[in-house]
Amino acid sequence: MVITVIVLVCIVCYVIWEIYRITFSRWPSRLFFPLFDKKTHSEDYYLRRDSAAEAMRAGRSLLFEISSDRGEKLSGHYYPCGEGKSRRLAFLVHGYRSEHAENGGVFMELYHSRGFDIFAPDNTASGSSGGRVFGYDVFESEDCLKWLDFLQKELGETEIVLHGFSLGGATVMKMSDRLPDCVKFVIEDSGYTDARELIRAKAGILSGLLVLLHRVFHRCDLRKSAVEDNLRRSRVPFLVVHGEEDRTVPFSMAHKVYECCPGDKDFLFSPGVGHIETVHYNREAYESKIDAFIKKYMV
Repeated sequence: MVITVIVLVCIVCYVIWEIYRITFSRWPSRLFFPLFDKKTHSEDYYLRRDSAAEAMRAGRSLLFEISSDRGEKLSGHYYPCGEGKSRRLAFLVHGYRSEHAENGGVFMELYHSRGFDIFAPDNTASGSSGGRVFGYDVFESEDCLKWLDFLQKELGETEIVLHGFSLGGATVMKMSDRLPDCVKFVIEDSGYTDARELIRAKAGILSGLLVLLHRVFHRCDLRKSAVEDNLRRSRVPFLVVHGEEDRTVPFSMAHKVYECCPGDKDFLFSPGVGHIETVHYNREAYESKIDAFIKKYMV
């Protein structure tokens, strides 16, 4: 009887640990991850995304590196639009379990054609950057603020648009009340207002335990992932982009984001569009909104 109880406890602990790895670790469980890693987009979406990502990676670029406050090496990829450095820069922040080109590739031609250089970091635990776990915007926002400081010193006088996707969208919102004057406006695409709500939707009754483990093991307090207070303190113009059929980050969060922004703002909400799909299925409207912000807020 005692042995049976011990075995059952060990099994439960193992399952919880594997779910924790699926949720937070760069290297998730090979046994359980395939059960959770379901495709949420059409094959056409993946073909266009992956083709654009490959084209971006093959483009002319510079590699920058800094260290996070946690001692990790962070990599940032700089893609100039011409021979020299432009006075305009698009800072693109990718999403969860992604890397810089996977979200940035589909925007490369858009920004380059408008005279923007592109800077796209690999977030912690992603791409060519170091790190073992995701911070769900807690780590990433601090890292991106360090990147902004680095870029100001490296590039000099530059006007920046900050553009984030999913986790990257939450990241740019988390930063929004601490941005330097060089950031002229923010585009938030499919970002969430609180990581705990997403984890609760996936892990149910285990979510509180997972959040506690993340705080204990990696000093990542996901209570700090909530962005609404940051938005209320921000003064930078915001463009809020979200698909109305988003099954990953609830569309209702987009309304919260828009309501919280106290300054100049606009939105692009697309019927029939899923998570970070707007650029693929409503590109003309997306480009039109970006062009309007560029004209209004940049020299």
